[in-house]
Amino acid sequence: MKGNFSRWSKWIMLAAAIYNLFWGAVISIHPQLILFGNAPTPYILILIRCIGMLVGVYGVAYYFCSRDPVRYWPLILVGLIGKVLGPIGAACYVTVGAIPASFLWVNVFNDLIWIGPFGWILHHIWKNKLT
Repeated sequence: MKGNFSRWSKWIMLAAAIYNLFWGAVISIHPQLILFGNAPTPYILILIRCIGMLVGVYGVAYYFCSRDPVRYWPLILVGLIGKVLGPIGAACYVTVGAIPASFLWVNVFNDLIWIGPFGWILHHIWKNKLT
């Protein structure tokens, strides 16, 4: 099982790295994509570009995780925490009317689809005491 775990966990983290590098670049270059028709302000565009930079940095971290998920499990844990907290924060802002519900689609692709795979990797590492 360790061989299958190693192969799958490396592929999952490589996919996460590629996705984050791609998404980080896209929203850094075209931040208006996630405004859902709302008028951009210079301040908001700066913030979105900064978020894009951070997403891209996570992509670099996930690349290292793809090389050795067991060794870099703390980076996967940080990613998982962000992927849990992101949708919670977005849902809170939707609830108070600060952002449109359509924004939650961003969380589906950036966060929710990754919670299971990241959790699976961490569970397997802890369960098998691979660290």
